[in-house]
Amino acid sequence: MIQEKRDILVMFSYRNHKRGYIEMLFDRLSARSQQYPLRLSRGSLSDIHIYVKNNHLSIIDTLTNRDIASFDGIYFELWYKAQQQALAVAQYAKTHKVPFFSEELLKIMPMTKVGEVACLADKKIPLPDTFISSHRQIKKVFRKNPPFLYPLIVKAADGYGGKNNFLVDSYQDLLKILDSHKKTQFLIQEYIPNDHDYRCLVFGGEIKLVLKRSRDTTSDSHLNNTSAGGKGEMVALDTLSISAQEAVLAAAQALNRDSFAGVDLMIHKETAQPYILEVNQTPQIEIGAEIEYKMDALLKYMEKITQ
Repeated sequence: MIQEKRDILVMFSYRNHKRGYIEMLFDRLSARSQQYPLRLSRGSLSDIHIYVKNNHLSIIDTLTNRDIASFDGIYFELWYKAQQQALAVAQYAKTHKVPFFSEELLKIMPMTKVGEVACLADKKIPLPDTFISSHRQIKKVFRKNPPFLYPLIVKAADGYGGKNNFLVDSYQDLLKILDSHKKTQFLIQEYIPNDHDYRCLVFGGEIKLVLKRSRDTTSDSHLNNTSAGGKGEMVALDTLSISAQEAVLAAAQALNRDSFAGVDLMIHKETAQPYILEVNQTPQIEIGAEIEYKMDALLKYMEKITQ
């Protein structure tokens, strides 16, 4: 009796290796696999497409052009140079009940926006439509079939305080940013029309402070960050709708940061839909706007948990 072949994706950090090491490892394993009811395919973590559209997450391996969820199993080999992508794929595989190893990947902290976006989207947290991949793949996708319309937000995966965060109006502008930041991992997001955003400080699973941030209207910047020249003011919690508050707390919990986090929230100017921008594990307390309020909230929480 002929057994049906099971599709196994062997994931490496990169598409290839300058000394052919990745190719050699895969070819050896693939040749040996012919004796088993297995069909091996090679994948590249750095070139995957992480795509959030209408709050639905999909992750595509671009070497096979297949959704990760369509494989029967995943083996992670030499993944340590693309740890955030490995975390994203492992979490996605777990959600879709695709066997993989090793499960230690699920213990990786989402230290950049790559892992953060994947984990939040996996938990159905409301996010702007988002596309994450390598520069090569970003250029290819947005040249042929852009997944969403301009203007776009282009932000560094490890950026903070508005650093390396751009509003682009054309493919040519996108290329200029990518080509001038060749070693920077970017994510592309739809632009959410807004007049301001909110930094919500979460302590012990509760929203304790809400900082409204508004950009400088005399500048050309799209950023509301106080570190980028925006104005900050404390507002009452009930300024936010119940659905917005729930999204903030769910986002902090999804990343296991509900004991302490700074959750950035934006409300669509026309639809009033809340969107989570990011969940900061070390939010600005001693700098920025309303420093005394933020420090008091932090110190009160310290006092509470040590009683």
